[in-house]
Amino acid sequence: MKIRASFLGNFFYGSHMLDWLVPWSIVIDPVGKTLLIRKRNYYLIGVDKTIVPVRNIRRVIVDEHFFGADVELKIFGTGSVKARCLKKRDVKKLQQYCLDNMIKDKCRYEMMRYAA
Repeated sequence: MKIRASFLGNFFYGSHMLDWLVPWSIVIDPVGKTLLIRKRNYYLIGVDKTIVPVRNIRRVIVDEHFFGADVELKIFGTGSVKARCLKKRDVKKLQQYCLDNMIKDKCRYEMMRYAA
């Protein structure tokens, strides 16, 4: 699943004048259980990428705007990762995906703890 930033969200709520030209995107890999967060540089030469294992996500913070929403993922051990001006419906899917994986990991941990 690929989540892309919305044009109107970037235009109105972007932190830089060129955010509409170099939007954020998040790619969810359900097989590898990873999130790839990408943003093209303002010079249009390179791409900044962050790869996060889903099992390391501890909190999903969503900040909704009139057009789009910002997502901040708190990650165990490394701090946080932020993606701005994404589409609201895609952010809700991402939030539910992360929540489902957090619940599965917690249940797996509880089962291992009681089995020992």
